[in-house]
Amino acid sequence: MELKDKLITVVGLGKRTGVETVKFLDKQGAKIIVTDTKQEAQLKEEIDALKGCKVNFDLGGHTLDLILKSDLIIISPGVPTDISLLQEARKSRIEIISEVELAYHFCKAPIIAITGTNGKTTTTTLIGEIFKATGRKTVVGGNIGRALIQDVPKLEKEDIVIAEISSFQLEEIKEFRPNISLFLNITPDHLDRHGSFEAYIEAKRKLLMNQTKDDYTILNYDDPIVRKFADNTQGQVIFFSQQEKLVNGIYLKDNKIVANFLEREEEIIDIKEIGIKGPHNLENALGAVASSLLMGASKGILVGVLKNFSGVEHRIEEVAVINGVRYINDSKGTNPIASMKAIETFDPPLVIIAGGKDKGSEFDDFAKVIREKVKGVVLLGETSDKIEASLKKIGYDSIYRVESIQESVKVATQLACGKGIVLLSPACASWDMFDNYEQRGREFKEAVRAVDSVQLTVDS
Repeated sequence: MELKDKLITVVGLGKRTGVETVKFLDKQGAKIIVTDTKQEAQLKEEIDALKGCKVNFDLGGHTLDLILKSDLIIISPGVPTDISLLQEARKSRIEIISEVELAYHFCKAPIIAITGTNGKTTTTTLIGEIFKATGRKTVVGGNIGRALIQDVPKLEKEDIVIAEISSFQLEEIKEFRPNISLFLNITPDHLDRHGSFEAYIEAKRKLLMNQTKDDYTILNYDDPIVRKFADNTQGQVIFFSQQEKLVNGIYLKDNKIVANFLEREEEIIDIKEIGIKGPHNLENALGAVASSLLMGASKGILVGVLKNFSGVEHRIEEVAVINGVRYINDSKGTNPIASMKAIETFDPPLVIIAGGKDKGSEFDDFAKVIREKVKGVVLLGETSDKIEASLKKIGYDSIYRVESIQESVKVATQLACGKGIVLLSPACASWDMFDNYEQRGREFKEAVRAVDSVQLTVDS
């Protein structure tokens, strides 16, 4: 892809994707327009990060006459693909791509791409740790928080990329082709963006569209939607399962993870030895084992990392024990299914802090799990009314409304009464009150540590 002297518009100046895309384009000698609906004052930090780059800023809206002269448009993941600017660009036959598509064109290294509704970050991080342990130069990025374009152009063919890929990033790919695509699960999410569950599934399925017989497609056999993706790929299909013995895949046998390729069984690890706990994390571990073995990681390294890997920040992260109460940060639980899995990880009594930005999710099943295991629910954010309605529909009324994370911790601590667990697992996105789920998780941890007589159980 030749970028020198091309007029390229970047739509959306996000701190991660937008800024790093502009920096890369500037080094390539492109003529750059950055357009964003936010005003200059709202983007001061991002603009400051681009000092020294030659950029024409078009802020506070989109100037069509300027942008429709572009040779290429690159959109940040947070930008909906149906905005009028992009509709007009398509009419003018201007190519529109995502940042991951741009990064792919400048990547020499093989790519393992991980997607799904839940577990992406944990699995991506786990696979990254496995390949770092091999001594291979490893880039971990994508939706996990570091733009691929920031690192992949520096890699060689013997290196490796472990990429968490979201449905938003997949909407505008054209040639992006991972050597291994890994699908963990698919449940309704981001319906506010995609419009329907079917459209969300279709966006996820795009990860397969360029794979060939030389590539691998790893699918969760236990997820009926994901299982059917075997019919949509040219790649070699490898299944993993917690429930079924597979002719060619990764599965459980006598509480051990077993790899069975070409009818040769090999025990990998007893599930009791795996550092990350819970059925959802076992699903993540199975996907990681399949990906790592296919890309050449040794069993010894694989087992060592599986034993020692304890998870990622903001995903069922133990923060502290205070006066007999365990505080768990699951801010990464951004949809009802993720939060239901978090609740099921623990024994009662639980108090849960939930609520946030509405992504079009339904909360009836979430409410049923709460009724079975949770003694009190603390709600905040724009979905509070919706979650409360689902709870009251089934006769659950131990509900408390608050206005801030700090207040939620105080109320939850009082409800816990010196025993059990206080669990932040919002079942919603964070954007109504926070920049991202990381900020929400950090504020929760700060509020917990402000409680008297804190005894930390992890290093902050």
